Amino acid sequence: MSVFNALSTAVSGIDAQSTAFTNLSNNIANSQTVGYKAESTSFQDFVAGSLTSSTASSDISDSVAAVDVQNVGAQGTASASTDTLAMAINGNGLFDVSEETGQATSGTTQFENTQYYTRNGEFYENNEGYLVNTTGYYLDGYMADSNGTLGNTLTQINVANVSFRPTETTTITQSAAVGNIPSDSSSYTAQTYSTAPVTTYDADGNPSKVGLTWTQSATNPLVWNVSAYDAGGTGEVGANNFEVTFDSSGALASVTGTSNGSSYTSSTSSGASVDPTITLTSNGVAQTISLDLGTIGGTSGTTMAATSGTASASGVTSLLTPTSTPTSAPAGTLKMASTDLGTTTGSGQSYMTAPTDVVVTPASGSTPAVTAPVSAVWTQTSANPSTWTVSAVNPYGNSGTAQTVSSDSYSVVFNSNGAAESVTDTTTGTVLATDDTTAAASALGSLGVTVGGTNYTLDASAASLSKTALTTNTALASDSVTSGTYEGAEIESDGSVMAEFSNGDTQLIGKVALSTFANVDGLNAVTGQAYTATAASGAAQTGTVGSNGTGTLEVGYVESSTTDLTSDLSALIVDQEAYSANTKVVTTADDLLQATISMKQG
Repeated sequence: MSVFNALSTAVSGIDAQSTAFTNLSNNIANSQTVGYKAESTSFQDFVAGSLTSSTASSDISDSVAAVDVQNVGAQGTASASTDTLAMAINGNGLFDVSEETGQATSGTTQFENTQYYTRNGEFYENNEGYLVNTTGYYLDGYMADSNGTLGNTLTQINVANVSFRPTETTTITQSAAVGNIPSDSSSYTAQTYSTAPVTTYDADGNPSKVGLTWTQSATNPLVWNVSAYDAGGTGEVGANNFEVTFDSSGALASVTGTSNGSSYTSSTSSGASVDPTITLTSNGVAQTISLDLGTIGGTSGTTMAATSGTASASGVTSLLTPTSTPTSAPAGTLKMASTDLGTTTGSGQSYMTAPTDVVVTPASGSTPAVTAPVSAVWTQTSANPSTWTVSAVNPYGNSGTAQTVSSDSYSVVFNSNGAAESVTDTTTGTVLATDDTTAAASALGSLGVTVGGTNYTLDASAASLSKTALTTNTALASDSVTSGTYEGAEIESDGSVMAEFSNGDTQLIGKVALSTFANVDGLNAVTGQAYTATAASGAAQTGTVGSNGTGTLEVGYVESSTTDLTSDLSALIVDQEAYSANTKVVTTADDLLQATISMKQG
């Protein structure tokens, strides 16, 4: 190698070390940059020519070159972020992102056609609803349509103007019962009632209206046939029929029938759930919905009511609730507290309280004590829905020796405000109160009752009774959620972008896209920790979390820079020494050249 070659080689060494120095300083400067991938420097020599002899040939290296080496596939550590939309990839994937080009005349954001990729997952929601990272790239993915179905076209994810989609119905609940136990079970008119329909929704959000029809048996007032009916909408209700039986206390006893095309028989164990199913076909898609009728069981002598979905033969609520169930009672007052009246639609209906047991003990003591359950019965006057009669009965028969129950019968008229104001003793024709709510309440507090020859006073006070409570509708409730206010977006670990609503529900908006490459280090780096595909990298294989080796997501975290400060600072010292050594070669070569020139001058 000549002195001139030594000089040029040293200069190339200086250039190569400068490149290494640049990469090291860039790594150190970006040691805190999210998603930054540290570069390294590779050195390689160049052969300028060769000398040939009869015995050997030798290649002579007279320069060196530095090559930048990307490490895009290096995995950085995940660090917690304060942004709930931040994501860190643990694997080979990169986020698909777009770059904004400006605003259209309509005010909408325009994007470049070039597809970019990044590991910078520090995203936030901008004022237009796009998810943008800290270097200005917009997150791409697959958006869901109005039915919640993901599309297959890659686009910018936007969470603005999100509307709540009604959730699919899985259960409808009978929240109130129909009918009543007649005061005289040997003589009654079978009734038919239909619930107000409830709106159900299929998986695509298509609405249907479903109601229940309750038909009382003509031979047994405690047995009802229940069937579902289509009340409009886009669905068709299948043939589902159930026979619902109550016991004498008004508690649900059993349910049998056809459920979703199969035979159904409920358990008869107390507390067992009763939830047959009905079929609903909407847009050609069959849907199975559970019908929650409540639970088996109930206690005689308590309020016979439909509470928390439990059906009861006595109606929505009982008329009056006994405040006590005495084991014995002398002549005097049987106290019953008034509550809202149970109801059905129609007129001429009778309703009664759960019975209060009256124990009658003969004075002689030679005859065993007997029990007579006594109830107050309210009957609506067909001609006037505001007029009702009230009396006392023994509805289920006595235990022990039969007892005769007789009582006064009052006619009660309610005013427009729903308060009892006029009371007439229908037995004697005596007017006890006229347009006087106080007098009416007092009169109803002393209904005469005779049990086994012993006189009692039944308190049927209507002070808290309202006419509006006498006419209610049975109701169905659907577990579909139909409305909610958008409160923000969240990202799940599978990359699903979910909308959060005020009702506590979340719904799918879109899904994050991730891409992998055959040679990820062959990508072309651009500003902002982003890359574009090249022939060296190969085409992107785009999918979602977990596909094509993309890896997993850590939501609420970001990927830290892969810069190793300890290693780079050490390499910086080595690079500095190599740079200095090459400069020494330059000065030495210069001295040799000067000596050669001096020989000529001498």
